[in-house]
Amino acid sequence: MLNSLEIKDLTIELNGKCIIDSFQLIATTSDIVFLTGDNGSGKSTILKTIAGYIKSYTGEIFFNERPIDSFSESKWHESVHFLPQHNSLAFPIKVKDLLLMAFFRDKKWFDDYSFKQIQELESLAQQFGISHLLDRNAKEISGGELQLCWLVQSFLAKPKVLLLDEPTQYLDAKNRILFFNLLHEMHLRNPFICICVTHDLPFKKKDYGVVIDLS
Repeated sequence: MLNSLEIKDLTIELNGKCIIDSFQLIATTSDIVFLTGDNGSGKSTILKTIAGYIKSYTGEIFFNERPIDSFSESKWHESVHFLPQHNSLAFPIKVKDLLLMAFFRDKKWFDDYSFKQIQELESLAQQFGISHLLDRNAKEISGGELQLCWLVQSFLAKPKVLLLDEPTQYLDAKNRILFFNLLHEMHLRNPFICICVTHDLPFKKKDYGVVIDLS
């Protein structure tokens, strides 16, 4: 199914200051959209609004021609996955269990995760180079390693809309290249709408997606 996300005249004021003024966007399942711009230009604010965490705005946001405020919060988050810029762990958890949480909404309370889901997890962990971390405590690995884990979890969730806020900021140059290659590969394999805030604009030259500069 071809999904669509349309934003019309999105305007957001926070603490009396206009953060976003009449932002427009039309994206479909075939699109990866990179948002760039100066600090404070409202990139993260747009993602949080689409994700449903900012409720006070003017303008309209539609998903498949339906206003997003007509979805219940739980239903909306079945379609949308938001990876924030800063994502911390509140409790110790094994890396493998952290990744398995991507499948939680698809299983019944007492069911085990399927062999197919475990295979998919292990395959993607290998592609991202984190197989050696699966039995480690996620609170004891480096920030860059944990970011790779969050990214794997995001892809495993297979959302219709994937919102990524500075996904490469904790990654070294090698893993930044790896991420953009895998984002492109995942999108070709199982298309979704992706909106990604990034400063890594050299990668736009590889035609990974459309770039919108909010500066």
